[in-house]
Amino acid sequence: MVPSKPRNSAPKSAPGRAAPRRRPAPVVEAKPTEDTRKRKLSWQTGVFLLVIAIVLVTFLPSINSALKQAQQIAALNSEIESTKSEVQGLEEKNENLKDPAYIKRKARKDQYYVEEGKNAVIVTNQEAINGDDSDTDRPQRKQAWYLELLESIQEVGNTVEKG
Repeated sequence: MVPSKPRNSAPKSAPGRAAPRRRPAPVVEAKPTEDTRKRKLSWQTGVFLLVIAIVLVTFLPSINSALKQAQQIAALNSEIESTKSEVQGLEEKNENLKDPAYIKRKARKDQYYVEEGKNAVIVTNQEAINGDDSDTDRPQRKQAWYLELLESIQEVGNTVEKG
């Protein structure tokens, strides 16, 4: 048998109680190195980017709808402006139609009305009177217009009967 060592002191705890545990020595943090700083920075950057991504995903649909609404508003505003200009033109035309002199001018020019006691002369080829006989601007017809119309109607009738 091996002799046991004698105790130097009395037990620290009362009989029947366990001895208190010793606390471990505190861990001393190592000074951050450049590599750990980079990792910490990249971790912080990753969290920041994740937060930005969440915010974008959250607000992107509302931003998109706001942009569409802004485009629709701009289109409607331009339509309102064109309608206002059209209304202004119609109001001017309405004012002109209240003027009897304007109505007489329009009747003579557009409808070829003639005042009583005057003779109407309609010039059909103004260029021939001025000495300009160039008919290159107008296409020449092979036959009269009413014959072309009759042929066109007959062709349409034939295609309908065949179909």
